Amino acid sequence: MTTRRQIKINNDPQLDIFSTATHNSDQSSFKESGNSDDQAQTRRFVAPDANSITLGNTSLKEHLELTDQKAPFTVASLLDGQDWSEFETRYAPQGRPPYAPRNMMGLILYGIMQGVTSLRTLERLARVDLGCMWVCGGIFPDHGIIGRFINMHSESMTGAFFESLTRVVLKKTDSGGNCLAGDGTVIEAACSSYNMIKQEAAQQALEAAREKADSEPDCTKSQKDLEKATSVHEAVIERNKKKKKNGRSGEAVVSPTEPEATVQKMKRGQGYAASYKPSVLANSKRVVLGQTVDPTSETSAVKPMLDQAEQITESPVDEMLLDAGYFSDDIIATSLERDISLLCPEGKEPGKPKASAKFQKGHFYYDEARDVYWCPAGKELVLIGQIKGSTRTKEQKHYGNGPCEGCALKGQCTTNKKGRRIKRYAMDDAKDVLRQVMQQPKAKKVFSKRKAMVEPVFAYLRDIQGLNRFRRKGLEKVKLEFGLHLLAYNLSRAVKAIIYAILSLNKLLCWLFEQYWLLDRKWVS
Repeated sequence: MTTRRQIKINNDPQLDIFSTATHNSDQSSFKESGNSDDQAQTRRFVAPDANSITLGNTSLKEHLELTDQKAPFTVASLLDGQDWSEFETRYAPQGRPPYAPRNMMGLILYGIMQGVTSLRTLERLARVDLGCMWVCGGIFPDHGIIGRFINMHSESMTGAFFESLTRVVLKKTDSGGNCLAGDGTVIEAACSSYNMIKQEAAQQALEAAREKADSEPDCTKSQKDLEKATSVHEAVIERNKKKKKNGRSGEAVVSPTEPEATVQKMKRGQGYAASYKPSVLANSKRVVLGQTVDPTSETSAVKPMLDQAEQITESPVDEMLLDAGYFSDDIIATSLERDISLLCPEGKEPGKPKASAKFQKGHFYYDEARDVYWCPAGKELVLIGQIKGSTRTKEQKHYGNGPCEGCALKGQCTTNKKGRRIKRYAMDDAKDVLRQVMQQPKAKKVFSKRKAMVEPVFAYLRDIQGLNRFRRKGLEKVKLEFGLHLLAYNLSRAVKAIIYAILSLNKLLCWLFEQYWLLDRKWVS
């Protein structure tokens, strides 16, 4: 049995024989935190000061300033201003002092900002990256320590800490949450796409696991395997029911190691794979105020994201911009309940129905005064039936009996021998209003900002932070991983805002100096 060599941190200041720089030799590398349960007890944390790190005779701070590295200073200052008491209370007051949560989060978030998500690579980054040393104070945690830290504080990272840090980022970017743009994407799950099983195989695995659990009733592993096989079997049955309800053919498949992941079409023409659908709500400065992950649906993620955005800004959302994939009854009902001005087209272009080989419902005009539909050929479709709402069906009206025989557009409209039929639901009135709103020039102008507000978020997550595939298995762990990526992303927005402000100030100072120089020359001449 081999043991991993432990690296002991030397926090003593380096000797500066030939330098005039001074160091505080009395500075302690420990931080004390009061226990909220018992103020007499205190917790001690390993929290070295980055100001004590030197590179030869040059301090790390001076080196980073000379090389014009602004990101480490910005990230460190933002993290220093956070309240870490919720993290610190999870540690026992006795025993060896752990690394301070502030330093550990600095290492994790700064690493993700650099595109580093592997725990072993984070371990190496803390040893070789100078910017990371400044942010985390020079700690060298093992990859196992980093993993246990993430698991211990997962609830805080995606909850209160995300909200607190985002509030600070909003102040740094001078932005708010009145107008938000939403979007979702598909990201591959950690499980293998070549090891999927159908319902028959899931049934066989369940029977085998049940037999083993019955023969070994005291074995914990057998009981866990039975629970896992049961969840896989239930998942594949549920998906087959959904496919049948939606009129789709074929059998559903699931991953035996990650049944929550769903086989979906990937982005950028990468075929089909087990994956999840993460979603975000971003403001005009591309700061993410709401984020969540759903296995299949983007529309079901809107409500929790709105709740999170309103919790962060402590004010209601006034306007929401969504693409055509969100044109549904649930989204419209949510916007009406919350008094949100919704801009969402039915098709790819605002004011136009979705493109299709056949005429869609949006191509038909509803005449409310006469209670009839007008088809694209200018013919009437009258009311022919009505169904009252129940637990299984929605309340709806049926329109038809149009003169479809001999119509030149019948081939583009329907293949039904009885002619075209249209179903009208209670929410269709609101949909008609939204269609009319999306035809207005002002609405089109406002909606044109959506693409620049939210779509670069996923491009940054994929290309800069390397989120092309989740590393953790299970919906809850995937939510944690996505939340960490969004924390790092919001930090990068604050860094860019501060750097832009500095550049703008320098540009202004140069312009003032130029004006002063020209004025001085004119006065001399």
